[in-house]
Amino acid sequence: MSDEVQDELWPHFVPLWTDLRKIAPGLLLAGGYGLFLKQQWLISQLRFLGTPDGHSIVTPTGDKLVVDEIRTLVAIHRWKDQTPRVTKDFDFLISLNLIASPEEQRRLHEVLDKHGFKVVPENARWQFSKVIGEGRQVVLDFHAPSPEQKRDDLRIQARRVKPQPSLGQMGVHGRENPEATGSELHPFSFKFKELEIVLPNPVTLTVMKLTAMRDRWSVSQDASKSAEVRELESRQARKHAEDVCRVIAMMTLEESETTGVVLDTVRGSPVYAAAMTTYSEFFKTEEGWGSQAVAERWQAEDFQIIQNTLATWFK
Repeated sequence: MSDEVQDELWPHFVPLWTDLRKIAPGLLLAGGYGLFLKQQWLISQLRFLGTPDGHSIVTPTGDKLVVDEIRTLVAIHRWKDQTPRVTKDFDFLISLNLIASPEEQRRLHEVLDKHGFKVVPENARWQFSKVIGEGRQVVLDFHAPSPEQKRDDLRIQARRVKPQPSLGQMGVHGRENPEATGSELHPFSFKFKELEIVLPNPVTLTVMKLTAMRDRWSVSQDASKSAEVRELESRQARKHAEDVCRVIAMMTLEESETTGVVLDTVRGSPVYAAAMTTYSEFFKTEEGWGSQAVAERWQAEDFQIIQNTLATWFK
């Protein structure tokens, strides 16, 4: 069983997350750090089966018998690699109403300043960073779903959702993320180290990860790019493919019971259609690039469960 992974981001995340959610209770933690914390939480819920004298029951192969206290699609004690993937950034999904509110933007601006997060100039107002050690920093991205209709209090420019009128150098923009459609439906919350963490539903997370995988893979196939860039993009595409599987494997019984509602809402959207195409190309068969990239990381029957779930969602 894996020991708890060292997480140097946690001391910076806790106060920031706590203060931001006082302003925006609907704030969601997406991206790799959300998956990292959920996996840590599930591992912390494992219970070793023991004998009356307090010793763990050990199999002939030396493995301790465990029970998953939280039911997930693939029990985490069955994972070949239970070590959560460490990340170096935070991805927050914020609401359109927050972006449009000058008062909430002012308070949000004060929180970022209080916790030492500064604007990244090349991605001003949707990306911030904080130095956490010599040569180390944590990057914070704000994402927002695409507005479903035109709004007088918002404008979209260069894939960023901005308040209208402009607030100048105050507050944040949202990096427009069409794949976040449906993210407000049935978010999943859990308590880890006494802190409530809230993630988007697994359907939305899967769509986001499928898209990120496809985009990274496409760059890795671009012959005009250098070998170094193509290799980097291929590694990133593989990580997103692995995250697709992690999202589904970690889906709790509670989450699985609400996926139908989410799917009914997003079906027919361009984002859903694109996810169907990506699934078909990358995961539908054993020969797909996604399947080839990640199958060996799972026991065969567990990977089949993951593939079957994708097929049900995106058939």
